[in-house]
Amino acid sequence: MATIVDRFVIRHLTGTKANQVEEFDYKKYTELTFGRAATNLVRFDPERDSAVSREHGKLIRDTEQPLSFSIVDNNSRNGIFVNKSRVIGSAVVQPGDEIQLGNGGPVFQFDLNPRPVELMMSTRIMDMAVSGKPTTELSLAEAGNGLNDTDLMAPHKVGLGKQTVERMMVTERRQTTRSLMLSVAVVLVLLSGLGYAFRDKFGERKTIVITNKPVIPVVKTDNGLTPEQIASANTSKVVFIEFGYKLTYTPTGDDIYHEYMPVKQRDGSIVNVAMYIETSPGKVEPLLGLKRNVAVGKPIAMAGASGTGFVVSPQGHIMTNRHVAAAWNSYYDFPKDAFPGVLLVQGAKGWEVSPNLVQEFRWVPSETQFFGRKPMSGKVIEGENTYIDVTFNKNEQRFPAQGKPIVSNKHDVAIIKIDLPETLSPVKLRDADKGIAAGQPITVMGYPGISPDVFVGEYSSDFANRNPQIVKVPDVTVTPGNVGKILRGQSVGKAAAYYSEFGDYYQLTVNATGSGNSGGPVFDIDGNAIGIFSASTSRNDATRITFAVPIKYGLELMGRRQVVE
Repeated sequence: MATIVDRFVIRHLTGTKANQVEEFDYKKYTELTFGRAATNLVRFDPERDSAVSREHGKLIRDTEQPLSFSIVDNNSRNGIFVNKSRVIGSAVVQPGDEIQLGNGGPVFQFDLNPRPVELMMSTRIMDMAVSGKPTTELSLAEAGNGLNDTDLMAPHKVGLGKQTVERMMVTERRQTTRSLMLSVAVVLVLLSGLGYAFRDKFGERKTIVITNKPVIPVVKTDNGLTPEQIASANTSKVVFIEFGYKLTYTPTGDDIYHEYMPVKQRDGSIVNVAMYIETSPGKVEPLLGLKRNVAVGKPIAMAGASGTGFVVSPQGHIMTNRHVAAAWNSYYDFPKDAFPGVLLVQGAKGWEVSPNLVQEFRWVPSETQFFGRKPMSGKVIEGENTYIDVTFNKNEQRFPAQGKPIVSNKHDVAIIKIDLPETLSPVKLRDADKGIAAGQPITVMGYPGISPDVFVGEYSSDFANRNPQIVKVPDVTVTPGNVGKILRGQSVGKAAAYYSEFGDYYQLTVNATGSGNSGGPVFDIDGNAIGIFSASTSRNDATRITFAVPIKYGLELMGRRQVVE
């Protein structure tokens, strides 16, 4: 009578899950996926099991041939080994086989519960590198493990029984097949090594895709995805963001203005000059007041700005820069007529006009200490977005962001959310901070303001408004480059530790982008977003470098520090 299998069994022998056993319903699953991604059935530690790829491979049960199993390598970085033999593409496996994910990676044993008699563990081959002896079989005592109760009660026979001979023949065939597969694998490994050694002479490897259409060669390099492939997979996930904000007085909700002073010029004309106040020695802020109390002034506000973001959840969460989603937490862009300005300083008779004029300086609205001519008590000033509109690539429809943005307290990262009837496909995120190095290739996507705009004109179908509409349609820009340098914003615990006053950033060699690209994803060669494009700096001699925030700060806003699939 055939044994009815109830469960798949995964016995972890080494790695972070060593000595753990996982079981899965045999009838429910036809395949068991394994890797570091959260979507796998057999999931490995995303931080410590570094030899394991995110979607390393899978075990497959053949539904047409009972008790037949195979293992598939999903083009993993470090490969799969079955009983110490490298798997090329896929291979047949049996209960009892030991599977290792990457050379030096974790090992687990594949098994069934209960294991059918006809699927006893294969005769193992001795490792020649260890024993130093020719290949030999282990004791035939293994074959006796499958005897049933009738066999045990039968009189002892001289010679070999029919069942034993059949098992020996099956064992011999399996051993021969494994030896042949091992030989083929060794030859393929050698050929792969030769191909890699002479790759410069033979050029890029080409893969021919066979379909019912004409054969088209698909070029795939050994160095990962091309910028074109990365763009193709993520264009629909990178969004254009338009935004504006104002500063408000929280007790009343009134708009806050920067106060100006009318100053009479020598020719008799009147010029409005911006006013500033010295809050402490060397510390200067704009003189602020309520709109209704400021005779001459300008609102602390911004409009017509744009940036980039990318989808990070099926529910519509979009990651971008803090200076896009909550711009009042970043340096304020004063109007051109704000400098030079008049400075009020504390004198013997109170606030007096200083003879020194105020020149350009940096000020963050959310960090303001004075309101009017008095220090603030509590948080009475708050930024408020007047609008945040999200538009998908080559789309005309604007989708307003909902609620308040989630803002990082320590870096230029924020998350906004839009509500759509459909679920969205998110960008894959990976914290690459431990393995990133100068020189690694990256691809940046976004909507730089310097890029020519694209517009479409449409006639209205609304009887109440027949005017034609001219709408700006975003068209994403793809910019390849490299990591130029890694900047660390804090000491690592040593007395003379290296760190940068600039902050935690990846310095990039991506120079054909800039303002408007802020908040765009920075992809590695595997198509994972490892950073958020944030800033650029340049000199008069046209020297220019750009910077990206490590994705780990975005992952913190999502409540996790692991890979998001």
